[in-house]
Amino acid sequence: MTVARGIRLDMKRAVAVTVVGLAGAVAALALVLQLAGSSDAIDVQLGDPDFRGIQAANLAVEISEHGPVPFPDLVGNELPIWVGHSGTDPTMGWVAVSARVPGSADCLVQWDKEAKHFINGCDPTTTWPADGTGLMHLKWTVITGELRIDVARFADGVSPGP
Repeated sequence: MTVARGIRLDMKRAVAVTVVGLAGAVAALALVLQLAGSSDAIDVQLGDPDFRGIQAANLAVEISEHGPVPFPDLVGNELPIWVGHSGTDPTMGWVAVSARVPGSADCLVQWDKEAKHFINGCDPTTTWPADGTGLMHLKWTVITGELRIDVARFADGVSPGP
């Protein structure tokens, strides 16, 4: 008569399989961490790199009648800007400048409608011409009638963020 035996466990083989499995898991984890890089910085980029949705022709008319237009609180309260325009062609002549006084985190640039120039909100004796000379300029383009302002970089290549 045949006698059934239970499962035989080969202890050496079980330990070897466990060690090889753990070594493979550790190697895979090390590879994933290596590929992920060693930087602890997280670069979150939500939305478009440019401020868009502005019909250039309409805004040019508004500016010719009332002066430059402020756009507060772009890029999480770090980039208030003024947008101005000169000339009759809505595809050219745009000026987009930071509304922050250069070198100041607290003072904002204001528009003086009567004098037709920008002034320092903290020191009205400091002024800049309507073309924004002396202020940080942002790059802009007009694509199929839409004005797009690059809020990722100033025209001089400096990032507008903190």
